[in-house]
Amino acid sequence: MKTIGIIAEFNPFHNGHKYLIERAKDITGADNVIVVCSGNFVQRGAPAIYDKYVRAKSAITNGVDAVFELPVFYATASAELFAQGAVSLLDQLNCVDYICFGCEADNIRALPMISKILLEEPSSYKASLKHHLEEGLSYPKARVQALQQYCKEENLLDSYSVDNIMSGSNNILALEYLKALKQLQSTMKPVAIRRQGADYSSLETDMEYASSTAIRNAVFRKKTEQVATHVPRNCQKTLTSKKPVFLHDLDLILGQALLKKDHFSDIFGISEELSNRILHTRKEYYSFETYCHLLQSKNYTYAAISRALMHICLDIQKTDMEQFIQDNYHYYIRVLAFNRASSVLSDINQNSKLTLISKLSDYYTKATGPAKLMLQKNIECDHLYRLIQMNHRNETLPTEFEQKILIQ
Repeated sequence: MKTIGIIAEFNPFHNGHKYLIERAKDITGADNVIVVCSGNFVQRGAPAIYDKYVRAKSAITNGVDAVFELPVFYATASAELFAQGAVSLLDQLNCVDYICFGCEADNIRALPMISKILLEEPSSYKASLKHHLEEGLSYPKARVQALQQYCKEENLLDSYSVDNIMSGSNNILALEYLKALKQLQSTMKPVAIRRQGADYSSLETDMEYASSTAIRNAVFRKKTEQVATHVPRNCQKTLTSKKPVFLHDLDLILGQALLKKDHFSDIFGISEELSNRILHTRKEYYSFETYCHLLQSKNYTYAAISRALMHICLDIQKTDMEQFIQDNYHYYIRVLAFNRASSVLSDINQNSKLTLISKLSDYYTKATGPAKLMLQKNIECDHLYRLIQMNHRNETLPTEFEQKILIQ
């Protein structure tokens, strides 16, 4: 039996995700689909709009056999580290044959070519990148310029093709997945699937496949009809009845965290320079989003700032991250949901060296060292998210220790 691995956030789960799952099965002929999914906090530096169990349930009811949680350390990291953490987890399951992902690229065959350049960094590319950075370009823009110049010199791709690839959010992640596969020397075969419908950042909903951004925007504006149109029928009731969580729900939490420290350079993703900027400007803080815009510069994109501030909220430490990466990223596999008819959990138990957590309290009691630290931090972050949900709903919700794995 063949198994597909998919890396996702499902923020929220929508028709485009269902298309990706079905198309991946068609292309590969695989029997099983495993998903590594972000938990309650996501890669753009924000809380997930719905909790991880709601999103896992949506996946399980739409063709996925098992959903595993990507630890918060990688789920809220840069595209590169997000990819490394997720690909490493799939690889260490030792039962995944294909890794399937969406992309916007017109020329899908060019993705491995560009990923190879970014991974190997030929001397002429590095020199060009350095030159453009010294000219004052931001890193993303300097990288595109350097790639265009290198590809032109080597007669590989024209400037339009490079720009087309480097301007797509899914393309950037696809490149990082390919790099991670090479770095890990993984046997998993990459399968790129052309994204359907709107671009990642599009707010348009008048089409068959709207973006997650557009759907979140519709949820925020309480346009339930637009939301229902773009999610599978079996998800509609859940998504239109649940109270969503947004970035502004962390406004006071971040404000308090900013006041509690006299430096921030110990936080992952924050340089000494950015730490100083935060210290000098925190008196102007009044909301998470406006503060991201205040700190944004040519050296720091909005997304990078949002991730850094999220790391302050969640207390994601540099030293902890360095330890986890050194230890090959993972210690355990946290199951969120699975299909009882599938054999994937049995396959993982037989083939993986990672511990498959079936009962959280048992593993938590026995865990020690970095494994305990990683799990403890995830639980703390989940508790914060749970507090926000309880505040919205005026009721007590199950803790992580009380929450049961979802079985379809």
